[in-house]
Amino acid sequence: MRKFAFALLSTIVLSPNSVWAADLGSVRMPTKTQAIAQQIGNWTGFYIGGNVGYGWGSYGASNATGTLVNVNGGAAPYSFNPVAGNGNGVTAGIQAGYNWQIEQAVLGIEADWQYLNSKATAGNSAIALPAAIGGNFSGSTSVSTDWYATFRGRVGYAYGSTLLYATGGIALAETKVGANATGSIPTSLFPLTYGPLGSMNASDRAVLVGYVVGGGLEYALGAGWSVKGEYLHMGFGTNGYNLTGSLQSPTGLTGVITTHVDIKPSFDIARVGMNYRF
Repeated sequence: MRKFAFALLSTIVLSPNSVWAADLGSVRMPTKTQAIAQQIGNWTGFYIGGNVGYGWGSYGASNATGTLVNVNGGAAPYSFNPVAGNGNGVTAGIQAGYNWQIEQAVLGIEADWQYLNSKATAGNSAIALPAAIGGNFSGSTSVSTDWYATFRGRVGYAYGSTLLYATGGIALAETKVGANATGSIPTSLFPLTYGPLGSMNASDRAVLVGYVVGGGLEYALGAGWSVKGEYLHMGFGTNGYNLTGSLQSPTGLTGVITTHVDIKPSFDIARVGMNYRF
């Protein structure tokens, strides 16, 4: 009888524990790898980062005119060689934005500010001085862009740790146009020698507003970090530049150089960068 009671008590006490143990064994806690995968697959949030790359600049020039006026009371037109060429250089800067992820679709906004080393130069502008003065001037013109900024929307598709996106919006860029001329004048006929006649420098700059389109690929590394590769194309409308400079002459001559040119720049940018998402 005692043996039967002991066996019955053991069954009542031990059987629930066995059931609980079986239930606990069937419940699996999230692993560290799964937690990281969930974090990598979520692109929602603010981010900030930096980038570096290379820019290909193209400057179209038109409607170029130039006149050297009031040289000791005279005036003379000269042939102005406008800048129309390529200005390629390094670009680097910072970006910040915000993403919203809806299932696999990712919508976002982004703004960036960039340094750009872009400059194109044209030379051999010849200025014909009045015959009473003699001598000549030769000069060159340049156009350069030191910075640009963009304000863009982003539309992307996320699959795993990868985000493929298209982007577009508004672009700003400051473009500077410069012109210079250096003159010489005969100081002796026998033998024929030339001395400095003087020099003139003039410049004008403007902040241009245009468009930007492009796309990229971003890869999440985990812990909020991601790396990306991106291509952008920027186009700007035509802007007129008026340059005026005074003659600096050791011979006492006075004069003013005036120049006008229309410039239409565009840029292609390829860059890589890194973001940190909060």
